[in-house]
Amino acid sequence: MRKITYGRGGRDILEESPMYGEWRREFEERGSVHVRIKEETDEETLKAIGVTGMQRIGRGASPAEKKRFFASRVAEMARENRAFRHHMDACVHCGLCIDKCPEYLGTRDPTNSPVGRADLVRRIYRRLNKASDGLLGRDADDKDLARFLEEVDLDKIWTYYYQCTECRRCSVYCPMGIDQGEITRAVRQIFVEMGMIPEFNARTIRGVYETGNNMYIKKEAAQNVLDFVLDDMRQETGRDFRAAVDAEKADALLLPSSTDFFSNIGTLKGEIAVMDGLGLDWTLDSRALEVANFGLFEDEAHLRYIGDNYVNAALRRRVKMVVFGECGHGWRAFKNYVAPRLEAMGIQAISITQLTAWALRKGRLRVDKKVDAVVTYHDPCNLARAGDLIEEPRFVLRSVVKELRERVHNKEKTLCCGAGGGLLTDELMPLRVWAGWPSVYDSLRTGAQYMVAPCSIDKAQFPVVIQYHRAPIKFKGVSDFVYAAMYGLDVDKIA
Repeated sequence: MRKITYGRGGRDILEESPMYGEWRREFEERGSVHVRIKEETDEETLKAIGVTGMQRIGRGASPAEKKRFFASRVAEMARENRAFRHHMDACVHCGLCIDKCPEYLGTRDPTNSPVGRADLVRRIYRRLNKASDGLLGRDADDKDLARFLEEVDLDKIWTYYYQCTECRRCSVYCPMGIDQGEITRAVRQIFVEMGMIPEFNARTIRGVYETGNNMYIKKEAAQNVLDFVLDDMRQETGRDFRAAVDAEKADALLLPSSTDFFSNIGTLKGEIAVMDGLGLDWTLDSRALEVANFGLFEDEAHLRYIGDNYVNAALRRRVKMVVFGECGHGWRAFKNYVAPRLEAMGIQAISITQLTAWALRKGRLRVDKKVDAVVTYHDPCNLARAGDLIEEPRFVLRSVVKELRERVHNKEKTLCCGAGGGLLTDELMPLRVWAGWPSVYDSLRTGAQYMVAPCSIDKAQFPVVIQYHRAPIKFKGVSDFVYAAMYGLDVDKIA
């Protein structure tokens, strides 16, 4: 095993976990190729989210036909997409990206690294490029083509390309500017065109198509949860809070994570407290109770559809501002694909963290008492590397907690949670608990009591990793601490 430590000497970061024996049995003996994400096979689900309409080759095609299609699409993408062509051509195999990848850190499998993963596709590209696409042309030699296609291992490509979190940490360190996250998105686009999409991602996207959120929450259920939360906040603070679902007209629309209605109640309370504390006339939209955009993990069509849902919700509620809740990848998609469209319509687009930071700077929010806690901040990959949200959450935390300690790997060089990119699914749990361990370990080294991040996937992933490794640290969202500080509450008792 290639040794990776923090600082000079010391034990490997995997050996620092009390579960190291489990890692040896899982990965040293078996490797990461055995951890394979499930493919969606339910035709009703595939039809419901439009995959059947996007297919360019039938699911029942022969293995040779599928390989030929995949290879031809790699060649097409190289011709049509300059960035993809650059990523295929520019790699010099220097290896600087390898130990920057969370999946490599967790598995020590060279194929499960940016360069190893890309080479599965790069070999196809270079073979076709050398032959000027002749192997796929009308006059191609059947024997040469058959030998070439024999080398195309679609199962291996599927397996490893769904062990990439699209965190893009590799791109920060690559001297050639290669972005494996974007290669992954391109390859997954081809799989969707083949009718192949993971079961977890397909059913999550179906939830948005059918109910407007990942958790299949309908309006009545959302209202019931909201009523419960408002009553709980009343008992905790002694004051009334206002919140509405589907107001005909409001000044602001809050887009929460659907998980805030189940497992991240403290985050929802913090978001409500900020909106109410600013005196905003605001509403939720029952058809847009979701900040996540799993289209970012799959293909452009789903990315646009989910983005359109936010725009339509803003227009339905006739708002002047859309406030985006705590989510990393969702903010990347929203900021880059949705916010420009809203702003062109005269609708302001802002994240809850930005809004909170602004309000604290302007004295528009009152902090009753800073939370007596030492925290460290985990920069969600898509906030730090693609969302321009680095300083605001730090300002918020310094305003509401006793002490914020910085990690070694922070800001643009942050470590990944290990479950982004659509990997937040049970069959990948053996991979997830180790891919997320380096970030938890980095947090432990600060001596902080709490690890904090404004990201829904982080909130689902890190508590599992912490529990698995028996790490003495807690995890919370940023808005949880804002609510606790505004009303002098015990952050651990906010449920």
